[in-house]
Amino acid sequence: MVEQTDLNLHEPLDKDAESTIRRVPLQPLLATAALTLHGDYYRQLQSISNSHIVWHPVARTFVLSILTAALFYVYGDLFSMSDSVGEFIHLFKNNKFLLTKFFPVLLFIAGTLGTASFMITDEFRLISDGLATEKYMLKLFRFPLKVYANAEEKDFSTKSALPFLSSASHSTDFIEYRGSPIAVVTVIPVPDASTNDVFYAKISGLHVRKVYRESGLQEELLMIAKEKARELCTRYVKDMNLKTSNIKIIIQADAYTCDKVLTKLYESNGFHEIKRSTAIDPFFPEKKTESLLNIMSVGTVMKFFGIFRASYELELDNTIEVVHEKESKKQVRKRKN
Repeated sequence: MVEQTDLNLHEPLDKDAESTIRRVPLQPLLATAALTLHGDYYRQLQSISNSHIVWHPVARTFVLSILTAALFYVYGDLFSMSDSVGEFIHLFKNNKFLLTKFFPVLLFIAGTLGTASFMITDEFRLISDGLATEKYMLKLFRFPLKVYANAEEKDFSTKSALPFLSSASHSTDFIEYRGSPIAVVTVIPVPDASTNDVFYAKISGLHVRKVYRESGLQEELLMIAKEKARELCTRYVKDMNLKTSNIKIIIQADAYTCDKVLTKLYESNGFHEIKRSTAIDPFFPEKKTESLLNIMSVGTVMKFFGIFRASYELELDNTIEVVHEKESKKQVRKRKN
């Protein structure tokens, strides 16, 4: 494997590096960085979903109800014995040992919410870990990333390998800051859904490092994704030898309802939600998830707390004619340079 770019998400960027932001295409030396950033998205979803569950109205109502019931159970006798608030406070101060009866209640609350949270967050962990396997990489990139990572510079001048390497390199782009990738987007074709009249592409991954999550880089990544969808459509028409100049381009994307950053990004940019699912894994939605004592499934817990995987679609405002026009303009610029 080609020596990989070192990317440690737990360390700050090099403050001595040049503070420039630039767009970088996928290269063999960035293969591991692509996996690391895409995997980090699902790691972040663990904390996002956990926070969503803890602060969900259902959880707060549950906690308040249990504590209220426990309060009346533990201090019911003191209430009945007291003729005034002052007398109750006096009895409360002299019976502090009753507070120990709340410990089992607190353990019950923490255990219940903790179990519900774990059932969901652990599924995100499994996806993150799974991205390092061949079957997940093929779903994420639509090509064997390990083979691509082993490509050397001389392979890019080899006629037989060039189509594969070029196609792979165009699938993913990074945003680099201070010499380190901080954001990534991958767009893949969906040939099974595409026809002679409509071409489908999908954003299989779009992520920004946690410290830059609120920087608005997602908008830049989405613009890149749209550009890539048009490029993929051009290639699709050429490869399929289609005699058309009016093919529609539809770009698909997934986001989780607990992730307000991505859902807001898609909805504010004209994406339409077409369905919601409790199949938490976007790469293998048919995969069965674990259940609690064969009683409650992950899907049931997700519904209970309003966590779904939402699927979005957007029809781009151009046809293949516009794509060709833009491509020819790019070629003119290249000749002038």
